[in-house]
Amino acid sequence: MALNQHQQLYEAIQKSNNPLITFRQDHNGDVIAGSLALAELLSKMGRSAEIVSPEFELPSTYKFLPKAASIQKQVNNLKKIIISLEIENQKHPEIDYQIEDNRLHIHVHPEKSTFSKNNIRINDNHYRYDLIIALNTPDLESLGSLYFDNTDFFYQVPIINIDHSPDNEHYGHINAINLTASSVSEIIYDFVEQVDSKLLDEPIATYLLTGMVEKTKSFKIPSVTPKSLNIASQLVAAGAQRDSIVQNLYQKQTVNALKLWGRVLMNLKTDDQQKIAWAEVTQDDFQETNSRSQDLIGAIDELISSIPTVEITALFHEDKGKKFCIVKAEKPIDLCYRFNQYNPLGSKNLISFELTTQPLDIINHIQEFLY
Repeated sequence: MALNQHQQLYEAIQKSNNPLITFRQDHNGDVIAGSLALAELLSKMGRSAEIVSPEFELPSTYKFLPKAASIQKQVNNLKKIIISLEIENQKHPEIDYQIEDNRLHIHVHPEKSTFSKNNIRINDNHYRYDLIIALNTPDLESLGSLYFDNTDFFYQVPIINIDHSPDNEHYGHINAINLTASSVSEIIYDFVEQVDSKLLDEPIATYLLTGMVEKTKSFKIPSVTPKSLNIASQLVAAGAQRDSIVQNLYQKQTVNALKLWGRVLMNLKTDDQQKIAWAEVTQDDFQETNSRSQDLIGAIDELISSIPTVEITALFHEDKGKKFCIVKAEKPIDLCYRFNQYNPLGSKNLISFELTTQPLDIINHIQEFLY
């Protein structure tokens, strides 16, 4: 009998010793919290997992999550060399080493006979991780330098692809894509319930509820289903710290960020159909509000995305003497493809790039492919 999807996931994890959990560069709170929940779950299953996201910087909003600081921005020592020596009947050869002239000298002292070079095998195609678990990542290119610098790794190691977006390209050996789920955290919850509900403890429940609350904007977006609400209640029953989550996600926005958001709203413009919204933010805006360009994503998520008619948002800003543009789509549009001439960074629905033309040219370009 064929295994169902949860069974396939479980079997792949059982065969693994050192999984790598990773996610796209333009991450959100759902994937941050979901990755931490999954790492905790794997630890309880006896697996040593690490989380790596290229160029990752932990937003201050999520510093309250236990072990959030463990997420790494790059992978180190990905590949290792295995030197095998046939010892035949010599069960306890003496081994020592020394480093001299930038060379590692390994000394093996046989009990009986001597060794020859014919007894040696070298395997330089072995990776530290034996399983890749990608969360909320539509394609491997969205992993940026992690993928481009280690392409062979992604072709030689099994991949579990977990997502809820219709943009996902199903690149995994196992594709756990649930389009009806509100978030990646909800998919991970389903997996926990199917594997062993006793694994759901207070830390995992808090991680998962954090991801669901963030992704659904506290369960206010249309994709929320009765199942999502039921899962949230189950997580609270399992000990999820709901009050702490709400306080940190919604009651600790810095005054400086809020001031910047105010500047964005003051400068906000829309086209005639109100499907495109844009604003220009100057260096003076950042200096006078003591804020950073990273705070602009929050302005899009919390303010502009709530305008029902808006399908694409563009924010233009200055940084260190250069001009940049951030573009976010609220509907399935491949922005990387649409703006490929600008060499954008990001994913299909959120990109940034250095601005080499006028803001109005970008708006006209958006109108050309949107209408």
